[in-house]
Amino acid sequence: MAIEWHYNVAGCFRSPMEDIELAEYAVDTGFEGVWIGDHFVPWLDNRPYTHHILPWMGALMERVPDVTVGTCVSCPTVRYHPPVLAQALATLDNMYPGRLEFGVGTGEALNEARFYDGEWPDWGTLAGMLIEALGLMDKCWEREEYFSHDGEYYQYDDLKLYTKPDSSIPLSWAAWGPQSANLAGKYAGNLITAGDADLVENTLNDAFTDGLDDHRRDLTPAGTVSAQLSAHIGDPDELVAQLRERGEYTPHEELDTADPREIQDIANDHLTDVSDEELKELNNVTDDATDLVPTVRRLAEAGVDRIILVSKVGDPRETIDAIQADVMGEI
Repeated sequence: MAIEWHYNVAGCFRSPMEDIELAEYAVDTGFEGVWIGDHFVPWLDNRPYTHHILPWMGALMERVPDVTVGTCVSCPTVRYHPPVLAQALATLDNMYPGRLEFGVGTGEALNEARFYDGEWPDWGTLAGMLIEALGLMDKCWEREEYFSHDGEYYQYDDLKLYTKPDSSIPLSWAAWGPQSANLAGKYAGNLITAGDADLVENTLNDAFTDGLDDHRRDLTPAGTVSAQLSAHIGDPDELVAQLRERGEYTPHEELDTADPREIQDIANDHLTDVSDEELKELNNVTDDATDLVPTVRRLAEAGVDRIILVSKVGDPRETIDAIQADVMGEI
C-alpha cells in the first residue's frame, strides 16, 4: 500500500487566511489531508501566529472539499471542557461527514498551564486526564439519553449532546516514547509522532501494537501510524540563514516551560552550537527533493502509513511542488 501524503500548515507561521490558501494549494497539488497545530501561544516567540483550530477547520472544510482535516495535536483536557469540545467536533463532522480527524496529546505547560489551577502536573496525571477526557467525549457522541459523569478529573451533571457527529471521528495519540505509544493503541487506536524511522521502529511500534491488542475504542478502524516530516526545498544557504534568523529550533524537552520567550532564548542559545550542516540535516534542507527519498522510504519500511509534511521557512509551495514531482511517486 502506497504511503499517504498529508500537509501540516502548522498554524503559527502565516495568517489564518494565508494558511487556508496554502492548504488549498497542497490539496490541489495532490496531498490527501490537511493538519494544523493547536496552540494558545507558539512554541517559539518569533513565530507570529497561533490560530484557533475550530473556526479555521470549519472555514477550510467549506473551501476545500473531500480531504480529511485534523489537529496535530490538541490537548482536550485543560483549555477545553471535554463535553464542549465534543460538541464542536460533532458539529464539524455533522456538517462535513467523515472528513474530521483529531490528533491528541497529553499537553505541555506552554499551552495549558495558564488555564490549570495549581502546579503543573506530572505526565502520569496528564495521561490519566487525557484518557478520561477521551472516554467522556465518546460518551457525548454515543449516548442518546442524559448522563452524568463523576470521574477522577472531571465531574458533570446532566450531559446530552443533541447535535451528534454523522460518522466516527478517528483519534490519533501523539507519542515520543513507549508509554505514550501503548496508550495510543489502547485509547485512540492510531499513533502520530514527530520522531524519525528509528524511533518508530525501535521504540514505538511494539508498544503501539501491544496497546492495539487491548484497544478500548470501538468507534473507528485502528492502526494508522502517522509521522510528521519537516522538509525545506530551495537554496540551502538561504534556508539555513532563515532558520537561524528566526531562531527555529524546537526544544521538545521543555514541556514544563510555559513562556515562549524563555523557550526562544533556549532555542537561540542552542543554535549557536549547531553547524550549518547539522541544521540542514535536522530540517531536511536541500535543493534536490530526491535527497529525501531514502528518508521517506525508511519511514515506510519502519511502519509509517502516512507522512505529514511541514515547512518552517522558505517558500512552502516550492517544497510542496518538489515533493509531489520527485518524491511521492518514488514510494
